[in-house]
Amino acid sequence: MHLEIGPLRVGKPRVGIALGSGSARGWAHIGVLKELEAAGIEIDIVTGTSAGGVIGSFFAADAIEHAEEFAAKYKSPRVTLSYMDFSVASGGLIGGKRFVGFLEEYLPVRKFSELKRSFGVVATDLSSMQEVHISDGALIPAVRATVAVPGFLSPEVFGDYQLVDGGLLNPIPVSLARKLGADIVIAVDLDAHAVREKAEGVTGIMYRTIDTMMNRIRLENFKSHPADITIEPVLRDYGFLDFHRSPEAIEEGRRAARAALPQIRKTLSRPLSRSSRLLFNPGSIPDALRNLAFRSESDRSNKAGAIAQAESSEADSQKQ
Repeated sequence: MHLEIGPLRVGKPRVGIALGSGSARGWAHIGVLKELEAAGIEIDIVTGTSAGGVIGSFFAADAIEHAEEFAAKYKSPRVTLSYMDFSVASGGLIGGKRFVGFLEEYLPVRKFSELKRSFGVVATDLSSMQEVHISDGALIPAVRATVAVPGFLSPEVFGDYQLVDGGLLNPIPVSLARKLGADIVIAVDLDAHAVREKAEGVTGIMYRTIDTMMNRIRLENFKSHPADITIEPVLRDYGFLDFHRSPEAIEEGRRAARAALPQIRKTLSRPLSRSSRLLFNPGSIPDALRNLAFRSESDRSNKAGAIAQAESSEADSQKQ
């Protein structure tokens, strides 16, 4: 991977926000986004991984209040479990149909093109173990793909690809925000202050194993693709299935965003520098995987056709 200098833009910088993974801690993104809106901070580009992709889709649709309504459904651990359609045969402990049903109920749009802000999510292709960017086509399958934690939620099938949680390779997608044109990127890191207690049970150990890997990758990615500002909600004792604790997480997100406002305003007041015009060029990501688009939520042949077209383009580029 490498960086290239993009064209010089004058005037107002384009502001992007990269919403990180974090399972139930992801509710904090709601508080962050609402506080930034209340403070008059305009966000042009939204990227998200896993839980960040879910909340980011609502914000990009200008419907963050719908995300709060969605969060409010998780009233207790018992209710949370009742929303999970357990189905080991599907390729994960959870099939995901109920989750998709919630998205269909609460998300007011179905296509990326209908969103009010530029938006992209990160997923991981299990076949090639490559990072996948999705910012076009059908929205809900893309959101489901970025949140599909291996072993927990079954993969999202796209042609010959099996797409799972993007946090495996890019937990806080600062690089994708740059790629989509952001001059200034605000990152929301939900893991900076997390306290990881002893893992218990099969699911706890599975998640902790994945979480350990994602945390290491998060730190490495911040070195190669630093954000201009990082917001760090403090969610120390928040378990990965504590979805019923959304009010606490949302309030902590607001507090963390308020604390970052002076730095955000100071950064936005500066003229664009050469470094702020660095554009991400994912040189190691195959062309066929750089930007997939779900063309249909129901017609799998359409998805396969889109993949075939992308692979054909990649083959042509290699011949040249």
